[in-house]
Amino acid sequence: EEFKPINDGEVRIYSCGPTVYNYAHIGNLRTYIFMDILRRVLKSNGYKLKHVMNITDVGHLVSDADEGEDKMMKTAKEQKKSPWEIAEYYTNVFFNDIKELNIDIPEIIPKATEHINEMIEFVQGLLDKGYAYHTSDGIYFDISKFKDYGKLSRIDLEGQMAGARVEVNEEKRNPSDFALWKKAPKEHIMQWPSPWGMGYPGWHIECSAMARKYLGDVFDIHTGGVDHIPIHHENEIAQSEALLGKPAVRYWMHGEFLLVDNGKMSKSLGNTYTISDLKKKGYSPIVYRYFCLNA
Repeated sequence: EEFKPINDGEVRIYSCGPTVYNYAHIGNLRTYIFMDILRRVLKSNGYKLKHVMNITDVGHLVSDADEGEDKMMKTAKEQKKSPWEIAEYYTNVFFNDIKELNIDIPEIIPKATEHINEMIEFVQGLLDKGYAYHTSDGIYFDISKFKDYGKLSRIDLEGQMAGARVEVNEEKRNPSDFALWKKAPKEHIMQWPSPWGMGYPGWHIECSAMARKYLGDVFDIHTGGVDHIPIHHENEIAQSEALLGKPAVRYWMHGEFLLVDNGKMSKSLGNTYTISDLKKKGYSPIVYRYFCLNA
């Protein structure tokens, strides 16, 4: 597709930033090298950039499909630190890593925990429009009310729903409904007051709320890794379009996986390398950047 910005001479971009619960591996960082190349290409074409990259410091559960513990809480328990200490430590490591890779930093870096009010307002808007519903553990988006669900990943939702395994959460109307707001048990450290009691935001709502605050209802480009397409970005599209009544994003752009032995590099598979691992092996981070630029 030919790129045509909404406003002449300016490009507004949102990039999904890191969940700061662990070290970013070089597969994660490939996505930010891609983001950096995009920034440089647009700048060299004379565009002024307004670019947002968020820091997810709450609400990203172990499973992208809203199951398990919050990643921040899990690491905090393991390391016997507060989630805020964990977030600060891994945020600093991430920025050091991208500096070593000569990655241009976006103009605006909002943290999820500093935008809870915007998220609550967004969720309330979806409830008011009939796209969301209450369960005993939170507020969920009803994907059956959004007819275009699946248009980015082109998933066969009906086939998927017919063959869905029994869900852990039986209160959900559809297996793919996703959490907008989670009610927090008393012992949960990261929680905020809301019209629905104490709780914390779902991961997907964070990006939509922060993008809207800084870039307006409609913006040019949204970036992330290909792993975001089937769930995270699909959910962002659903909740943003449901609230606005129109698409929020003009162009979606995704960085591919970095493969290790022909498989995906992921923390769950234990085949990850960090920037410090590369340095220990005698490679400059810039050599890794050059390797990515050759692909």
